[in-house]
Amino acid sequence: MPILVFAVIAIGAEIILRRTQFGRHAAAIGSSEQVARYSAINVERVRLMTYVLQGMLVGVATMLYVPRFGSANSSTAVLWELQAIAAVIIGGTMLKGGSGRVWGTVVGVIILELIGNILNLQSLISPYLNQAFQGAIIIVAVLLQRSKRVAN
Repeated sequence: MPILVFAVIAIGAEIILRRTQFGRHAAAIGSSEQVARYSAINVERVRLMTYVLQGMLVGVATMLYVPRFGSANSSTAVLWELQAIAAVIIGGTMLKGGSGRVWGTVVGVIILELIGNILNLQSLISPYLNQAFQGAIIIVAVLLQRSKRVAN
């Protein structure tokens, strides 16, 4: 069920980002907030709607997580944002803004989980060090993005 929900949300996100006014405004704000303001985009409203959408998606994730593991507490999802950032960066989205693709993020999620599963199954590193390894991946990706920007 979680994979099916993930696929539906990814397809919906791609449609919203590429085919709606809200998606175009969110992309414009991500590229340059000041230019978006000059283009008569209500930045505060779009930002608020983005946070509302994010909160709804967190609710969906919680509804999928709690039945699977039987419980949740305030420290349940600690450092999951690191995994999300790593997946987005691996998917090719620039940290400084600009264009990003939902499908790139989906590929980033798959690659990150594949790496984590391989590390766990092969016992190459301790399972407690997986997040440190993901942090190293983020650092390498940021350095690669920075070198691309300097070269351009």
